[in-house]
Amino acid sequence: MTALDPDFVANASADAIRTQYERAERMVDLWTDRARELFLLMTSRAPEETS
Repeated sequence: MTALDPDFVANASADAIRTQYERAERMVDLWTDRARELFLLMTSRAPEETS
């Protein structure tokens, strides 16, 4: 987990905070999509288990 920059916390306007929050949400969406794609790739290449 990353910490917020203390200078940003002390001095940022509400608009600046909102902008950073929206950027963070977009990054979450990007990483969620990437994780899903990697999971599907991993499962497609994993050796099939035999009974």
